[in-house]
Amino acid sequence: MLTSMAELTNIIKGIAAEVKVRETLQDDSISTVYLIDYQGIPSVLRLDKPVTDYLGLDRSAEFHLLSCFQSYGFSPEPLYSDPREGILIYRFIEGKALTPTELGTKAKLVELGKVIRSMHHLQLPDFKTRFVDQIRHYEKELKNDADMSLLKRGIELFESLTKNEDDWVVCHNDLIAANLVQGERLFILDWEYASLNHPYFDLATVLENHAMTDSQSKQFLDAYSGKRQSIDLVQLDQWRQLTHYISLFWLMVIKKYATISEKEKVTMVNLENRLSEAKG
Repeated sequence: MLTSMAELTNIIKGIAAEVKVRETLQDDSISTVYLIDYQGIPSVLRLDKPVTDYLGLDRSAEFHLLSCFQSYGFSPEPLYSDPREGILIYRFIEGKALTPTELGTKAKLVELGKVIRSMHHLQLPDFKTRFVDQIRHYEKELKNDADMSLLKRGIELFESLTKNEDDWVVCHNDLIAANLVQGERLFILDWEYASLNHPYFDLATVLENHAMTDSQSKQFLDAYSGKRQSIDLVQLDQWRQLTHYISLFWLMVIKKYATISEKEKVTMVNLENRLSEAKG
């Protein structure tokens, strides 16, 4: 449900700066996103909904990460955050969110591969958020509610892939076309799930969410690695499988505490069927 205008007005009053709401950009089960003017700057206001309390998100770490990223030029500039009130404001990026078809062009695949490679090479010693903590949170939330066989298999697959965290890097963890905006360069939005993770999770997310051909996959992986031969394709396939478990767990948590859309219901059923038929 959209926040009422009266509620939104009260929230804005708590921000110690001039805020003018221009329009609603997006409303889903997690948050409502508005286009605003913040101190005269075209900006985006993301306002959390109650279900975010159950997703294990660290809003303070997200703001810190966005602040650390500013000199690298692939993320929005954070302007204001109040985690207790579920508020994030960042500078609006002039551009267009990519469609899967647009992302599938060679130029975009190469650009994205290089941006992800740059991100994975960053050294941010103060960033401590770990993907394993997110998984343990889902496990805790679902252990008494979910299909235990799927939950158990997903957790076992994760554990088999993460026995050693030495090669973990800063990952976005939600690299879908809708989170990619083409402005003067390629920008990545929605860093709320970012954490230290194995780099293959980001690669797997891109490959699994955009119905790429073998040729497109090769172009993307070559751009990322410099040469595709340096990527363990067998292990990458296992990470691709894990992305489906994580998507399912995420939907299960949301369904437990909020109302999911019809599209999300269909996605959830498809994931359950696919993973039930799989061997692991």
